[in-house]
Amino acid sequence: MNEHVKTMLELSSAAGQRKLTGEELDTLNEITTATNGLEETLGVRYTEVAPHSLTLRLEVQPIHLQPWGITNGGIYATLGETAASMASFVAAGAGPIVVGTNNNTDFLRPSKAGDVIVSTATAEHLGSTSHLWRVEHRNEETGKLLALTTLKTAVMNK
Repeated sequence: MNEHVKTMLELSSAAGQRKLTGEELDTLNEITTATNGLEETLGVRYTEVAPHSLTLRLEVQPIHLQPWGITNGGIYATLGETAASMASFVAAGAGPIVVGTNNNTDFLRPSKAGDVIVSTATAEHLGSTSHLWRVEHRNEETGKLLALTTLKTAVMNK
C-alpha cells in the first residue's frame, strides 16, 4: 500500500470518530492534489470532514463554465458525488469500498466565474449496505442554495 493511500485511510478513520483538524485537512488536500485526481483537476478543497458530514469548496473558474457563462451542471453533480462518496467512506469506517449508485442533482440558481461553491454532504440514512446523502451546494458569499444533490452509495464489505 502506498503512503498516500495509507495516510488517506488513517485520516478517514479519524474523521469517523471526530472532526478533522486544520492540519489534517491540509494533509488530505495535499494528498488529493498529489494524486492528480479529479479534485486537483477541478480545484476542490476539503474544508470540513466529520463523522456524518463533509464540506468542500470550489472557486468557479472559466474552465467550469458552459458557453453561456454559467457553471456547467456537471460540476454540481461532480461536487455532490465527491462530497458524499468521501463522507460515505468515512461513515462506513474507512474500510469497505464505497461506490455511488445513484446521483440526482437539481439545479436551482446559476453561478459564474469567481463565485465560490460550498458543498456540504449530510447523512440522511446510514445502513450497513447503503447510505443516502443530501448535498447542498451554496454560494459562499450569499448563502443562497445553487443546487441540491441526493446521492445513494453502496457499501461493499469485502
